[in-house]
Amino acid sequence: MISSFDKVGHIRKIGEPEMTRLLLTTAVASVLALTGCIDVTIGTPAYASSSDSSLRGGDFTAVLDEPGDFRLAGADVRVSGEVSGRLRVSAADFIARDFHAGAVAITAADIAFTGDVDGPVTLTASDVAWRGSIGGGAEIRAADLDFDGRLDGRLFAQVADAHLSGSFADIEVSAADLELDRDSHVQGDVRANVADFEQDGVIDGRLDLSARSVWINGDLNAPMVLNVDPGRGRLDPEDGLVELNGRSVGGSICARRVVVRGQVNGPLTIMADAPPEVLQGAQANDISFTARNGQRCERNS
Repeated sequence: MISSFDKVGHIRKIGEPEMTRLLLTTAVASVLALTGCIDVTIGTPAYASSSDSSLRGGDFTAVLDEPGDFRLAGADVRVSGEVSGRLRVSAADFIARDFHAGAVAITAADIAFTGDVDGPVTLTASDVAWRGSIGGGAEIRAADLDFDGRLDGRLFAQVADAHLSGSFADIEVSAADLELDRDSHVQGDVRANVADFEQDGVIDGRLDLSARSVWINGDLNAPMVLNVDPGRGRLDPEDGLVELNGRSVGGSICARRVVVRGQVNGPLTIMADAPPEVLQGAQANDISFTARNGQRCERNS
């Protein structure tokens, strides 16, 4: 394996295509004007550039230690280590393990991230699996989102299916299916446009939903606003259904059908096709009912 510098200050791989190791240390940092350390295993040609603090190639694994912003571009990219500034990634598959960054912006087919980010995160992908903390807000566009961690800022997500676990501030989601599991705790508000919504954790702020079917199995500590419209045409039994199986403090519901199995500790107004079904063992002493009579269930704003 031979490495050489070209006229613009790149390190290029020369020689056999077998797996090689490229170590950018302080010994060559004076030439490349790179202040950090990159330990890279490459299977296809790759190069590091001093002009924009980047590493580009095909498939590679990198251990980063960068004090500023950094860019990665490749096919299958795996990283660990730290980028104190903003990490920007463009890849087919991106995997980060035990990674720390100041901020992150990633575009990839699949993203798997384990680590911590001090500031904002922007993700665009088909599948996203996130394990770790985010100190700022997060903007995520994906088909499938699986998030488990802590998010101190606002989550904005446009996804097909989302499974959320951990600690959150405010959440705004558009999705087909949205699940907040039993280990989720939202300290702020949840606003969502979804087909199916299932909540098993705790929401301290207001739950504002436009949905097709809703299951509330956890705790709601502020009044809910649920607009659960079954749509038109042939309906399945769960279309337009709201089940209150957990503990809530009331609010307002517009739906086709409402079933109460849990505990409602405040006034609850319901507009539905029929009076709510309050099952044996449920606690709901302050419910007011109005027949829907075909009226659409829609947000006022």
